[in-house]
Amino acid sequence: MDGTDAPVTGAPAGAAPPDEEDDPPPGRLEAALAAGTLAAIATGGALLGFGWREGEPGRMFRLAGRTLLERAGVASGALPLTAVALGYVHHLLVASAWGTLLALCVVPWRGAWRIPAAIAAAAAYGWLAAGRLPVPLRIGLAVTEQPGAVVSIAASLAVALLGGAWLARRADPRPGVP
Repeated sequence: MDGTDAPVTGAPAGAAPPDEEDDPPPGRLEAALAAGTLAAIATGGALLGFGWREGEPGRMFRLAGRTLLERAGVASGALPLTAVALGYVHHLLVASAWGTLLALCVVPWRGAWRIPAAIAAAAAYGWLAAGRLPVPLRIGLAVTEQPGAVVSIAASLAVALLGGAWLARRADPRPGVP
């Protein structure tokens, strides 16, 4: 070495080490995006559960993909794997969008007030998904139009909104932020 005991960091000599406290706390949009991602995962699990109950885990994604392909004028029977992939991608996009949008309503609430806010947001989605929302904008497309499926998706959304908002806020280093 050159006679100094300083570790090699790649920073210029005399520069202060990077300080983690300089990072801004997560914003409302970042927290909502985290909750939206969790919503896509949770509702995807619910859709897999619907399919497992009927003996084919990917069934809901396949049916959603077939619906999208047929709306585009493509014979979906000839492309079964494409239908599953398209249904899954559609689910990721729509569920993440709904989760993020609803989380923007839930994240500002603090403490125990987040619970009724998440339930209300998920119930609002359920009310819209029960026939009032255009089919392409529904999580799971038309396969989740039945009341039992709507309730299961809304319950998954509520849990994901609570969990996502809580996890995103746990990363907030400011004191006193619940």
